[in-house]
Amino acid sequence: MHQWLVATLTGIPILTLFVVIGLGYVAGQISFFGFRFGVAAVLFAGLAVGSLSPAIALPDIVPNLGLIIFVYTIGIQSGPAFFASFRKQGFRNGLLAVGAVLLGAVLTLSFAHLLRLPAERAAGLFTGALTNTPALGAARERVRDRARQQGLPPERIQWLADQPVVAYSIAYPIGVIGVLLCFELTRRLSRPRMQTPEEAREILVRDFAVTNPGVIGATAGDILRLHTGAGFVISRIRHQGRTEIVTPETKLASGDIVVVVGDEDALSRAQHIFGQPIEEHIEADRSELDYRRVFVSSREAVGKRIADLDLPNRLSATITRLRRGDVDIVPTPDTRLEFGDRVRVLGRREGFSAVARFFGDSIRGTAETDFGSVAIGVVLGALVGLLAIPVPGGGTVRLGLAGGPLLVALVLGKLERSGRICWVIPLSANLTLRQIGLLLFLAGVGANAGFAFAQTIRANGVQMLVAGAAITMAVTLTMLIVGYRFLRIPFDSLMGMISGVQTQPACLAFANNVSKSEAPNVAYAGVFPIAMIAKIILAQLLLSWAGG
Repeated sequence: MHQWLVATLTGIPILTLFVVIGLGYVAGQISFFGFRFGVAAVLFAGLAVGSLSPAIALPDIVPNLGLIIFVYTIGIQSGPAFFASFRKQGFRNGLLAVGAVLLGAVLTLSFAHLLRLPAERAAGLFTGALTNTPALGAARERVRDRARQQGLPPERIQWLADQPVVAYSIAYPIGVIGVLLCFELTRRLSRPRMQTPEEAREILVRDFAVTNPGVIGATAGDILRLHTGAGFVISRIRHQGRTEIVTPETKLASGDIVVVVGDEDALSRAQHIFGQPIEEHIEADRSELDYRRVFVSSREAVGKRIADLDLPNRLSATITRLRRGDVDIVPTPDTRLEFGDRVRVLGRREGFSAVARFFGDSIRGTAETDFGSVAIGVVLGALVGLLAIPVPGGGTVRLGLAGGPLLVALVLGKLERSGRICWVIPLSANLTLRQIGLLLFLAGVGANAGFAFAQTIRANGVQMLVAGAAITMAVTLTMLIVGYRFLRIPFDSLMGMISGVQTQPACLAFANNVSKSEAPNVAYAGVFPIAMIAKIILAQLLLSWAGG
């Protein structure tokens, strides 16, 4: 039976791939004291299957393709939040994140010398203790390139490339569990302060009579430019008994009635700008103007600012509200539309069909993506990953297939659009691609390293397990002490930062359950890319610095 199973899995790699993924998904749903490994269990399923025989392996293109898809989709999604984080305390948070990663590298180097670990396993120990799959991929790629340059035979190259995976697999479980334990113990023992979650503010509609001499004769565009960040939209105006859509060129006259959309604070500002509110409610009359909600799925609209769409002149319409995810927001002229947004468009009923065509209004369109732009982005990322970066001591490192696509994707995610090329990937499609990429990578590296992993566990696996636990706990506790006690970072934001440093979604999910606010997500997005790039570079440096 064993020989038949090994022969079948060896001869049909595609069967091996889906056996590993299937077993991993089943194992990932098993609860251990309330904790589940989730998709990470695919790695351990791969190790179990690969341990049956050294002949069981998947082609290298499987994990490499998975790695590129995974990091590229993360970068595209995180780009806007990553660059926006620097407007507030992003530099401080970024320095704390890099410092924590450096601490992990120093501790790894110390354990490598103490335990006389080969450099390949030291790099894997570092990536496992800090739970970073792309850094593991970069280390394997670097090991493989260096072995080829030395002229080693293919069997030896493969063996060396598997060594980081072996150490990673031993350290990874405690890299997740250790962080969760630190979070829970800190929360129970010190009951730290958290930010008060902000409730979504109700969007209201109010009518104002134009009585302020300062705005009479001014255009709506001039008023909004003068009061940047006012937080409201002027949707309709009634002038001399006729109701029209407000455009940037609309001039206000004394006695006009304007309809303003915004939250309570924004409407209070509107009252100071226009005049006293009235009870006429001209928005209730939908005989001339009406509204309709449509999905944004057209590439002509995605990635563009609302002001650039020129809707009043193009479609005799205007956007008064925007629903992104589960939240309604009041858009500004600078708001960029994304795939999957649902906008409330005010216009005349006879123009609704043109409005639907312009925006797409297709749920299917929000789940599809332009693979031409994805291909261009990945090619650019691969080229950036090939660039040699000099480091102290005369050596060089490369961002490789992990760091190059990630860095390019962050920039493209921030740009959102370049001419006719839309870089944004719809959220639903992004999450699906990300999951597929991670599955391919974990299944590939797990199956290829399984036999070596089993041998290592029988030899000195306990030592590496303890070392990995020490690295994880030291980095997490240091960030908790420095961030909370000295930098006064709220605990929920700090949990998000630590989850970002670990680049660990499971830890972020725990933080979200505890916080019940968006603070962990915002902090996570701010440090995640910095921490990932730092670990990708340091994992390769450890290959030169470590060794026993």
